[in-house]
Amino acid sequence: MRCVLAGVDGSTEAATAALWAAGEAALRGAPLRLVAVVAGGDNSQARDIVRDAGEWCRREHREIDVAEEVVRGFPPAELVRESVDAQLVVVGSRGRGAVAETLLGSVSRAVAERASCPAVVVPRCRTSFALGPVVLGVADPPLGAAAVAFAFAEAALRSTSLLAVHVWRPVAGRHSRIEAETRATRSAVDDVRSGLAVDLAGWTTKYPDVQPGLDVRYGEPAGELCRAASSAQLLVLGHRGTVFGFGSVAHGVLHRADCPVVIVGETHHGEDVVFFDERRRADEGQDRQDADSAP
Repeated sequence: MRCVLAGVDGSTEAATAALWAAGEAALRGAPLRLVAVVAGGDNSQARDIVRDAGEWCRREHREIDVAEEVVRGFPPAELVRESVDAQLVVVGSRGRGAVAETLLGSVSRAVAERASCPAVVVPRCRTSFALGPVVLGVADPPLGAAAVAFAFAEAALRSTSLLAVHVWRPVAGRHSRIEAETRATRSAVDDVRSGLAVDLAGWTTKYPDVQPGLDVRYGEPAGELCRAASSAQLLVLGHRGTVFGFGSVAHGVLHRADCPVVIVGETHHGEDVVFFDERRRADEGQDRQDADSAP
């Protein structure tokens, strides 16, 4: 069985993410793999960090197998590479050093955007999370299969409900309240609601125990999604054409969400992971070539 992978670096955020990952491994009956990445030099501190994280996870979840490893390289690239063999990769929202000065660390951003499996960003300084629904952020129908499939599977796994949230974005240059009251807007929202309801209903055949709810809101997407997920176990977003695309909405949610956020790409379908990794390797090769040719 593929592991749950967590990156650790000695920060409180990474430790919180590792413990959350341990809970996910227990839930799935999967092994947990903890990885610390060092750029070079002495790796004794990294060994201590990953060992301490492993002991903490074993103490809280004695039933899981925990592997600890220190690898050399650039942390974002190495965690993305290691994600090829994982069913889930988990990182904290921020890391140590200069990364900790930003609201969203460079490692968490890179992993969320480029991982070969669903990537979870766990918010900082949280050791427990609500036992509420799984929330799925959705754009216009038709829905992207990977993110929706993941959300339904997670709701079934957790024996909880699924709430799909669509946010109707204000049109630039128009007064939002006036626009919201127009007949044309109400009609368009009704059309979107109907289309989404039909798409979601199709998934209940595979997941009969999950009855999805639908919440159509009006406003700024990232803020509304975070409010809708304030008591959620997970907030699931897609990217690369699945739901929102990895743009301003995804970044806004990752900055502000109070629950773990899962980024699911359309490539997260079994054999498609291989294709994604080949594309990633090609991109990295091009990056190295560009660097070598730079003056």
